[in-house]
Amino acid sequence: PMGYIHKSRPRADGLNQTSNVVSTVRNLLTLFAVSVAINFVWEMAQMPLYEDMPFDALSSWWLCFRASIGDGVIVLTIWAIGAAVYNQSDWFRPLHLGNITVLLMSGAAIAVGIEIHAIGTGRWAYSALMPILPVANVGLSPLVQLLLLPFISMKLAVKKPQY
Repeated sequence: PMGYIHKSRPRADGLNQTSNVVSTVRNLLTLFAVSVAINFVWEMAQMPLYEDMPFDALSSWWLCFRASIGDGVIVLTIWAIGAAVYNQSDWFRPLHLGNITVLLMSGAAIAVGIEIHAIGTGRWAYSALMPILPVANVGLSPLVQLLLLPFISMKLAVKKPQY
């Protein structure tokens, strides 16, 4: 069962610690897989919001898959930030102001940072269909993606601890 990261009671045979590590690794692999799948659907849906992303081109599907792999790493990063803040692997349950703030601030900072860098270096460009967040001058869709999908991925993938 997945519970506290560093707070399990040690047993003489060391099984609790090993069991917690195995459980946490299994849950993180599941979290990665779920977040890649969910983000792939989002990436495909937002293709028209970017330049040179025709839906019928295999190269566009491959780019969306590669982006969703990166999104999976970002979700793991957001999970790790919350786990470090709360010293608990299921820190996002139940929702309260503190963990909502960690989710939203982490997602927003990462999204805005990535978008500013990518647009500034010409890695990608928005089409005329992309709604732009005026203050940061970044696309609204990738921002909303990292505000919503990390929590949804965590909720679907990480098992609730059994005590």
